[in-house]
Amino acid sequence: MRTLTLTLLLATVLVAAAKSKGGSRTTLGYRECKDIKDDYRNIKEKGMKWVKPKPLSAICGVDGECPDVEELANGHCGFGIRELAAGKWVSTELDESDGDQKYNRAFMRLFSYISGTGNDQGVNIPMTSPVVTQTNLDENYQQNGGSMHFYIPTEFQENPPNPTNEDVEIEDWDDVIVYYRAFGYKGQQVSEDIWKREFGYLALAFVDAGLDVVARKSITGTYTQPGVREQRHEAMFVAKNHHNLYWNPADHSWKESRGYKECRKYPNPSNTLKPRTVESMCGNNAQCPAVEDMESSRCGYGTRNIKAGSWVSTEIFASDGGDRYFMAFERLGSYIMGNNENSQEIEMTIPIITKNFLDENFEEKRVTMHFYLPPEFHENPPTPNDDLVEIEQWVDTVVFYRAIGNYNENVNTDADVKAVWEKEFTILGEVLGKAGESFYPYIAVTATFTLPTQGQQRQEAIFLQWNDHEEE
Repeated sequence: MRTLTLTLLLATVLVAAAKSKGGSRTTLGYRECKDIKDDYRNIKEKGMKWVKPKPLSAICGVDGECPDVEELANGHCGFGIRELAAGKWVSTELDESDGDQKYNRAFMRLFSYISGTGNDQGVNIPMTSPVVTQTNLDENYQQNGGSMHFYIPTEFQENPPNPTNEDVEIEDWDDVIVYYRAFGYKGQQVSEDIWKREFGYLALAFVDAGLDVVARKSITGTYTQPGVREQRHEAMFVAKNHHNLYWNPADHSWKESRGYKECRKYPNPSNTLKPRTVESMCGNNAQCPAVEDMESSRCGYGTRNIKAGSWVSTEIFASDGGDRYFMAFERLGSYIMGNNENSQEIEMTIPIITKNFLDENFEEKRVTMHFYLPPEFHENPPTPNDDLVEIEQWVDTVVFYRAIGNYNENVNTDADVKAVWEKEFTILGEVLGKAGESFYPYIAVTATFTLPTQGQQRQEAIFLQWNDHEEE
């Protein structure tokens, strides 16, 4: 279990992988992603081939005791979600002065404790699984110490013997949720390249699921002795804000996810997935503007009143070419990160609003981007330092919307994306016209509630109610 740098831990590029030998959900504890399986199959190097891990059911309660855990619901692939129950662990810091022997010497300090020579009662304490090693990273994501831990078995949990070595201590751990990937190995010591691969895939998986972790603490868990035929190792991160961030589309109907009833004329889309609910994000992922959802007996669209508030805005310039949306986002991002007269950092909010102003031929005239400012900045928001950024005061505005989720495998090009949005705005116009709603067709608004490629998406196509619109 060698120390891994941030580059190894949080790599979000495709890295060398090993050929799969199968591995079911029961063995791994989760469903593997198809693209990871495909990557594994392409590796020829013998020492890097993926090996199916020994299942926990053949370790815990068989080879020895493990801490109590609960596997949590998981609609995503590539990683497991597990809640580890509170309990006592015997722990020791890794001593950097021990050099390459720091892991072996840490292990022996803990082993001395459980063997009786290193505790004040001289009692033998059964070995448990897994051996956990935590590596801390500093602000530059370089190694900044670490520690090794053995779980204390049930019979000693209430009153464990005291360590006689001052470098060994008993720790009380709270309940904690971790994200993990499991793999097996044939040999004495797992190579750093394999840890790199597994931590890289773990990072890809939880980012894709829209989840967050304590990134400056990497964890490895080893459940079996080195060199045995069947081994199990796990790469882990501690979850951050899991219950607020986790969202499983299978738990919600299409109507719940969209926020309105779809018309029979428009079946579930073939090029986008189920959108994430607004309720699962606003107040959890980030703050949103205050809104009032308005009841409607009509199908095909939702109606809401966005309450008055302050927004920071910038124009999206055609002269910036293919980077124009990114450059606009960067200007607004710079403002909330402190590029304002007060050097005030402001919390990021959702959604990101983009307004497309159209002429009478529905050709684009100008485009703007907007971030909502939290309520504490409504009365006196700091003035932007960038002349291309300005503060706008928005009045209560009734809007009509249609929601979509992630693009699927049928959407591969910019033209495909454009076609998706043209279809949604066309349908929105049709259903509003049929319902007799007054709306302004010359401002096409998009709202993005989630970062692209990160987790379950929600995006909205929006028209403004005519009576509440002030033409710009």
